Amino acid sequence: MTRALIDGQAGACVAVDDRALLYGDGLFETIAFRDGRAPLWDLHWQRFQHGCNVLGLACPEQDHVMAQCRQLSPQHGLAVIRFQLTRGSGGKAYWPAAEPRPRLIVQGRAWPAELAAQREKGLRLCTAELRLASDSPLAGLKHCNRLEQVLAARECARRDCDEALLFNGQGLLVEAIASNLVLDLGDDELVIPDAAAGVAGVGLQWLLDHAPEPIRSLPMDRRQLASVSSILVINSVTGPRPVRELDGQALSFTSRCRALQKIWIDQLW
Repeated sequence: MTRALIDGQAGACVAVDDRALLYGDGLFETIAFRDGRAPLWDLHWQRFQHGCNVLGLACPEQDHVMAQCRQLSPQHGLAVIRFQLTRGSGGKAYWPAAEPRPRLIVQGRAWPAELAAQREKGLRLCTAELRLASDSPLAGLKHCNRLEQVLAARECARRDCDEALLFNGQGLLVEAIASNLVLDLGDDELVIPDAAAGVAGVGLQWLLDHAPEPIRSLPMDRRQLASVSSILVINSVTGPRPVRELDGQALSFTSRCRALQKIWIDQLW
């Protein structure tokens, strides 16, 4: 059951003229909490501050946001907390109010029950037909307009898969629907896709900082993807999960990918 605070008050409804509802005008972060703590909080906050700067939103006090997140996080155990900052109500159509009053929405939900099995057994992936927009000034941000991901998720569900790989308009691999990617090319080489789109993942950034070997960026198209030995999908809640199947073809779980999983679990969870 989801619990929520709206501007610090328990509630489940926002104003019908909230600009995130009307236009996707806002930002959000989805954060893993354990025993009231968020190990990746600093990385989340850095991305959030950057997003506020790009969108011209007044960034709230960090301690204020953390206090509300902790209010919805149990003192013992795991939980997922999502906080969202909208530009609030007001303005004229696309034109925001000259002095907007941002709205903070904090939601808490249960830890995903399927996660342990996914980490062990892996995911079924497909290659989405949808193409992500390229060269957007919003690239990297966790902004509230996620229609590309919604459409990709519908396609993924129709094909009975757990996740999908997304390419941009130039045919370059970008990310999965709700995760970043790490690919094992064999010959002692781990890479991440290098493409001008997608989300600057907090989980991926942590892994890049703590991996025992360098992980370089590499532009990858469908042809290069065919030579991949193993794939990990990663976000800040799930950590690295291996891919057991892509478009009906079996993939292996290489030892290097399993080692990255172990680093995540040992050091964070």
